[in-house]
Formats: sequence, structure tokens, C-alpha cells
Amino acid sequence: MITLPVPSHLQLRKEPKQKRTQALLANILDTTASLVREQGYQAVNTNLIAERAQIDIKSLYEFFPNKESILYKLADDWLLGLREKCVSFEQECFQDLSWRDYFAMIHQNVTADASYSAHFISLHGLWDLLPDFSRLDEFHQKFVTQFYLRQLKRLGCVAPIKQQKNLCLFMLALEDGIGANLVELSTTQRKALWQMQFETLCFHLEKIMPSD
Repeated sequence: MITLPVPSHLQLRKEPKQKRTQALLANILDTTASLVREQGYQAVNTNLIAERAQIDIKSLYEFFPNKESILYKLADDWLLGLREKCVSFEQECFQDLSWRDYFAMIHQNVTADASYSAHFISLHGLWDLLPDFSRLDEFHQKFVTQFYLRQLKRLGCVAPIKQQKNLCLFMLALEDGIGANLVELSTTQRKALWQMQFETLCFHLEKIMPSD
């Protein structure tokens, strides 16, 4: 299962069908993300979002019941996009890559997305806001862990499954740790950190993967 059902109290009140309403929804989400990066999610409210987005507050409430539903939509869309990338990386065209080239391809594909760091900055800390956000995070981490375990097995990993799971959890924790500090860093520094993350992964994989 690639998606987690959205809790009823956080669901969109209606799905946008026309381009105009789709653009309105995108404007609300983009504005919210920008405000959270600037002020933190606790300082942001629906009135501020509507004012910055230059829309009537009633238009916002046509789609979202509250601020938390907007934040949940932001988090859910971002994490779903990452899970969809995982699925795409299991296509046959990637199956002949060595383990190093395979993980390099994933790393480059994900971090080349300009929104990757921006989403980390916007959404960091949301997981402690409500239990619903924690459940979404747990679902996502389980999905990604299972994806990596499948790839390790396919690529010939020789380590016990417990060691493989610990490596996956370590890499997810490292990624979260980097994400928590991105707001204070320049673009160059962010790129350097993501590169160090990849090098750390390779350092550990070299111990448990077949020689290239």
C-alpha cells in the first residue's frame, strides 16, 4: 500500500476539478509552506494564509476545515511523491546497475529536486503537532525501509536482516537530522550535507555489499 487514508477531520472538503480551483488550492499550499518557513507553523493561522495568498478566507474554508488540514495536505503530498519515486526506481531499466550506481541514482534524483530541502524546512517539527502527523511519518518510514530492504536483497547484500534494518533506520534518522538544520544553511552547505549523507551510506554499504 503506497497511500495512507487521510483522517476524516483533515480531509479536503471538496476536490478541485477546474484549473481555476486547482490553482487556488496550489496557491494556498505554496503560501502556507512559505509562511511556515518564515515564521514557524505555530505562528501561522488561516487568516494569515488567506491574507498572504490574497484570497477571501471563505475561499480557503471551501477546501480546508482548519490550518492542520493544510499542513497535513502539504506533508502527505510531499511524502507520497517520495514514495512514488521509490516505486519508479524499481523499474526494469534500473535493475542492471551496480549497488553503488543504483543508490547514487536515487540520491541524485531526489536531492536534485529543488523542493526537497524546502519541504524539509517547512515540515520539520510537524510530526509532533498531532498524532495524525506521527502516524503519517511512521507509515512513510516503514514504506521506505521496506523499499530499501528489497533493493539490498536484490543487489546481493550479505548482512543479517537485523543489520540491514538498523542501517535503514540509521539512514532515515540521519536524513531527518540534516533536515532539522537546513533552515540555517546556505544552498552550498545543504548540497554538501546531502553529499556527506550519501558518502556515509556508501561507507556502510561497502561492508555488506558485493564488490563492484
